[in-house]
Amino acid sequence: MSTRNQAKFIEPVAGPWEKLSSRAIRVMLTRRDVSYAQLVEALARIGISESERSIEGKVHRGSFRHTFFLQVLKVSCSSYPEQWDHALQGEMEWEDRASALFRAELSLQPWLDWVKLSRRLEEIGVYAEPESLRVQVDDGSFSTALFLQCAAVCRFAGVHLFLDPLDLKEAALAGASPT
Repeated sequence: MSTRNQAKFIEPVAGPWEKLSSRAIRVMLTRRDVSYAQLVEALARIGISESERSIEGKVHRGSFRHTFFLQVLKVSCSSYPEQWDHALQGEMEWEDRASALFRAELSLQPWLDWVKLSRRLEEIGVYAEPESLRVQVDDGSFSTALFLQCAAVCRFAGVHLFLDPLDLKEAALAGASPT
């Protein structure tokens, strides 16, 4: 059985993180003046079959894998952080691109390991076993909500292209345990 099927999925914290995921996609589409119908056509050109209704539902719920976020980013020709270039310009599978992008962000903080990342996430109310985090990143199955949660606690550069940093901070504070 592949690790993709073995990964224990981390459920994103309901509410603010899904809203931020949704907002990030809507920001991309609005900035580039791309409708859902145009997005369906653009995704089809890269071999991704989605209906307008399914895309609208995903975006509205804010619950989608980061691979979908990257596909929308790519086909909408939106701006993205320079360190994402290798993952987005390569000819890899989308899961491999998501994994490469996440690892590129983590490589900028070599002192972090999975245990430390897990602890940082706990500070904002996200409970994820270190091994589960590693497996999801390795196989590219993580959600955009989890990516944004990690962006908040690790201060990933470039997320400001999609979201206001204050919004990330507010979402993190909403889940933070009082100390």
